[in-house]
Amino acid sequence: MLTVKTSSEAEKIIFDTFGKSIAPTESVSLLDSVGRVLSEDIISKENVPDFNRSTVDGFAVKATDTFGCSDSIPAILNYKGEVLMGESPKFSIEKDQCAYVPTGGELPDGADAMVMIEFAEDYGDGTRAMLKPSAPGQHVTFKGDDVKVGQTVLKSGTRLSARHIAALASLGISKVSVYKKLKVAVISTGDELIDVTETPSGAEVRDINSYEICAALDELGCETLRVGIVKDDLSLLEKTIKGVIDGTYDSSFGPCDMLIVSGGSSVGVKDATFKVYDNLGEVLFHGIAIKPGKPTILANINSKPCFGLPGHPLAAYYVFNLFVKPLVLSMSGDTSKSKTVKKVLPVSLSIPSNHGREECIGVKFIEKDSKEMVEPVYAKSGLVSNLSKIDGFIRIGRDCEGISQGDEVEVELF
Repeated sequence: MLTVKTSSEAEKIIFDTFGKSIAPTESVSLLDSVGRVLSEDIISKENVPDFNRSTVDGFAVKATDTFGCSDSIPAILNYKGEVLMGESPKFSIEKDQCAYVPTGGELPDGADAMVMIEFAEDYGDGTRAMLKPSAPGQHVTFKGDDVKVGQTVLKSGTRLSARHIAALASLGISKVSVYKKLKVAVISTGDELIDVTETPSGAEVRDINSYEICAALDELGCETLRVGIVKDDLSLLEKTIKGVIDGTYDSSFGPCDMLIVSGGSSVGVKDATFKVYDNLGEVLFHGIAIKPGKPTILANINSKPCFGLPGHPLAAYYVFNLFVKPLVLSMSGDTSKSKTVKKVLPVSLSIPSNHGREECIGVKFIEKDSKEMVEPVYAKSGLVSNLSKIDGFIRIGRDCEGISQGDEVEVELF
């Protein structure tokens, strides 16, 4: 019989025990940092741009010299010269003067605006006619408009993507300090399991969970070791788990930072995960009052979190997202939060729930009455095809009897 914890009790145990287990750091090149998590704030040592820059092809002017001009009453300005790309002007702009500046070029001192080239005419006598007025700052990016010296550009805990790389490159940063990738090993247990390359016979089923969980870990930037299938043999499972944790199972991978075993977590004669975890370390809880995912296990072995997930792929995926993923992000130094959106149920639909435990129900977005709503996607726990159709899930509290028609719900996105 399982002695279950509520989901909030389970979360507290997880983070009280392992929440401060942050990965060490390393310095990597800019391109190697994509998908990695910053371990320090990035503070600019320079202004970006470092000069007043034109955003159009045209003429640098003093804006006041163009006020009131038009096609019929142009502003006649003396042409001072041309600014070349990549070079600083060797002259300044005085009253009633202008200079040609290409897009991205530096404005001469004294200029505070640009007039686009299509709104100017060359009179051929050393003057240019401005046919449209320009306001101060129009078509100009001023020094430090993007980034100023001393400004925090990116905070520690940011997972770097292409847009962050662009910001770092603009600052001339070629190396960044990031947290090392979390090493997570994944094992599937069960006599009925065969690999995806094999054809099932009789009551055999393909191993879905190790692929599903490894893929989810890869999305989180982890370094994964897919151990694969271990049959329901207590001594074999214990030997494998011990080797994975101390690094002797795969010397090239080394000791893992976290272990996830799927299957073998229920109460039964052959369900060995609990027994092995209990032999090797301390089982912190066995059972969460949640559907699906009640037989979930967490153990502390050599100060490393070791999870036991349900064998059913759907239940394993929900438990991973609810309890494993937040810890993976925390240990990886990632400070991002789960993404949620609020949607409503159609007025023709309600979701009953009266199981005495929290329930997770997958939902998909639908268009109804010109509004985006959600509807539940029901599936038996052993079935997995519907998982690819789900946009996220909602959580119904253990003391709640369901959600009524037209109610607003919070959807946790996958």
